[in-house]
Amino acid sequence: MNRDRMKEYTNRYGDKFTFELNERGNIDWKGNFKYVRCGFGDNPEDIIMVDPSGGPYIDIGTDMKLFGHKGKVNGFINTDVGYELILEKSGL
Repeated sequence: MNRDRMKEYTNRYGDKFTFELNERGNIDWKGNFKYVRCGFGDNPEDIIMVDPSGGPYIDIGTDMKLFGHKGKVNGFINTDVGYELILEKSGL
């Protein structure tokens, strides 16, 4: 695991999640999403929050403060292994 590009988080149930900076400057969020709550905007494809059982809760506007990034989450893309967190580009 490249610590400069990946961070690990353990939630209150002991589930491990990883946050990895990808080539697009966004963060790939992987982990146990078997039980997860999502919130949606007016368009049901616009995810505005993700809350896996045991956390972490992340929504639009969350300040990630990872990998030197000082900006906020602007959106989510559902992937086969979790979510891609779309980040503000100005803080990188």
